[in-house]
Amino acid sequence: MKKILGVLFVLGFVAAPVFAQKITIDYAKEFDFDKVKTFTYKTTDETNSKNPLMDGRIKDAILNALKDSGLTQVQADPDVYITYHLSTKDNTVYDTTTMGYGGYGMGWGRWGGGLAVSTTTAMTYTEGTLIVDAYDSTDNKMVWRGTGTVTLKQKPEKITKQIDRIMTKMAAKWASILQKKAK
Repeated sequence: MKKILGVLFVLGFVAAPVFAQKITIDYAKEFDFDKVKTFTYKTTDETNSKNPLMDGRIKDAILNALKDSGLTQVQADPDVYITYHLSTKDNTVYDTTTMGYGGYGMGWGRWGGGLAVSTTTAMTYTEGTLIVDAYDSTDNKMVWRGTGTVTLKQKPEKITKQIDRIMTKMAAKWASILQKKAK
């Protein structure tokens, strides 16, 4: 029984990073983020989601996060342009579980009889990466990039929640830049 619980614990520990959400940002240190009050979303056909439903969900999440952080969407003459890129990658994790026993026989280093059975299972999951970019509208230079990577759920409504969580975390990191610059 202890071995089974140990195996389950190890499986849970190994699988946990697969389901973790990772958010990173990078930004131009010299850019004055205090002047950013408005934005315009720019569509880039070659990098956006090929699924029109998911594309709309991602755009809505981005627009809502920006508006919630105090920025105003405008059609002309924005402070920054916003766009996103999306990529997915299928990954496989292999796990080998051994059940049984082995042991030492009589004498030093001599193996005795033991019985053990090993089973290897493969788990395939899809990792999605959402990249949100902000460009200075005066010179079209990138000033901010947020990257969120997560193991995608199967149901669209759960993926939408994942996107919303990524955008909430990215918005918090945007706000932290403004706080650093204010000091």
